[in-house]
Amino acid sequence: MTEPAPTKLLADLSDREQQLVEAACHGNWLDCGEMDVGRLAASTARSRLVRAELIRELLLGRRGDLDPRGVRLARARIVGELDLDMVHAVAGLWLNGCAIDKQIRAKCATLPYLVIQASQCAGIDAYGIRVNGPLLLWDGVRIAGSGERGTVDLTGAHIGADFEMTDVEVISPSGVALNASNIRVEGGLYIRRGGRIAGRGVGGAINLTGAHIAGDVYLEDMEVSASGGPAVSASRIHIDGLLFVRGGIRLIGDDEDGIVNLIRARVDGFGGGVVDLKVVAQPGAVLLNLWEMEVKTTMSLPPGLVCPDRGQGATCEHLRRVRLDGLSYAALGQGTDWREWLHLIRCHTPAYHASAYQSLAAVERAAGHDSNVRRILIAQQDDLRRRSPDALTGRLTRSFHWLWGLLAGYGYRARRTAAALLLVFIVAGAMGWWAGQVNTRPGHHAAERVLPAGAGAAASGVPCSSVELVGLGLDRGLPLATTGVRGRCDLDTTSRRGQAFTVAIWGVQLAVWGLATLALAGYTNLVRKTS
Repeated sequence: MTEPAPTKLLADLSDREQQLVEAACHGNWLDCGEMDVGRLAASTARSRLVRAELIRELLLGRRGDLDPRGVRLARARIVGELDLDMVHAVAGLWLNGCAIDKQIRAKCATLPYLVIQASQCAGIDAYGIRVNGPLLLWDGVRIAGSGERGTVDLTGAHIGADFEMTDVEVISPSGVALNASNIRVEGGLYIRRGGRIAGRGVGGAINLTGAHIAGDVYLEDMEVSASGGPAVSASRIHIDGLLFVRGGIRLIGDDEDGIVNLIRARVDGFGGGVVDLKVVAQPGAVLLNLWEMEVKTTMSLPPGLVCPDRGQGATCEHLRRVRLDGLSYAALGQGTDWREWLHLIRCHTPAYHASAYQSLAAVERAAGHDSNVRRILIAQQDDLRRRSPDALTGRLTRSFHWLWGLLAGYGYRARRTAAALLLVFIVAGAMGWWAGQVNTRPGHHAAERVLPAGAGAAASGVPCSSVELVGLGLDRGLPLATTGVRGRCDLDTTSRRGQAFTVAIWGVQLAVWGLATLALAGYTNLVRKTS
């Protein structure tokens, strides 16, 4: 078997390139002098040029053993395409203030660490890259260009420590700016401090779909914008730590699924929330899509983000929207009032969904605020009738639903039902008294003393006492119990007016039956709905 031919190395290394080899072997920096990145990109001075292929050779160990501190190069122009595809590097790479002519390619590469600082390039294609330590893009990195899967493509990457983008500008004229779908980060994810990420199309600006972050996630103090897509798409993201979206961040997007998409996201340590956040969108647009998001601990979302007036009522003139259906959380964070949260559910969600009310009610119930729970669930039923009337199947059902809410608070205001029942009893007694004052024919009233057997029809009626008349009304109005007064005083059903009072008291009796049923059901939770 013939042995493979030895790999041919770059020949004719310049003095600067030879210095880089020596620096990498001894763990030193190679600094090519003071020059800003813009001027450096146009420089042709050999003292500032390093061929990209030499960096690949160094990382593969083809130029001898490297110091564990890695290849560290400052203020150089890297000529050609930096191709690290499939490289299993023996040391890490740190580029500071460098102008990289073309895209950095690192598909399925493995590096101990990767740091790009204050540099510029035309893109990073690092699909499936594995970085055992941190991946850092720092201090004014500028990346502009187009890529098949994104200007910065980290799809399926595995980062063994923190992934940080600080003061970084990533601009894509035709697609996703930062594509980190299905990335796994063993540390935290930090995208912050004055940077700008801009994409175009349905992929949006930042794609974190299916990502798993073992630490915290911070998005703060920067601008994220997308034309024709979401600013941040992070559906099914799993965050073991905290999620913070705050610090003057400006989000601009255009997507029906939400400017920030957290559909089915799972956050095990949510605690910071959304603070000082500005979202730019068309009126009526969904700003945050939290559909079926699961938050294990505290949920903090300032209502002022969605409703500038921080409203607490049942109506609002502002058209901003947020999807909260299916969102579950253990508690509301500090500074988030349950009344304002209820206002968001009633006035700033695209449609009625019972789950949003049920989640808030569960949080308040766990806190021991039963009165708040009743108000939330009553608001749910009001919203059901207002925004989802078809669920009540028919005008008659909707009318009964409205009456049920008015008289019984949908079963959550049993005291109101009891008060209405007391009022009906008063009406019944008043009707009995009134019947004793109404003449039907000379000498007779609609309610009068019962005549003894054998008395003629022309015999004069004997008036009942006021107590007897009130007792008569109650006796007629009570469905089951009786006062026994009807043996002495009763309605004259042979007269039209007596018949009218009889029919009216039947109506009172029906009302007593209905209200008594509602009161009993309200106290025993038989009619409380949860959907």
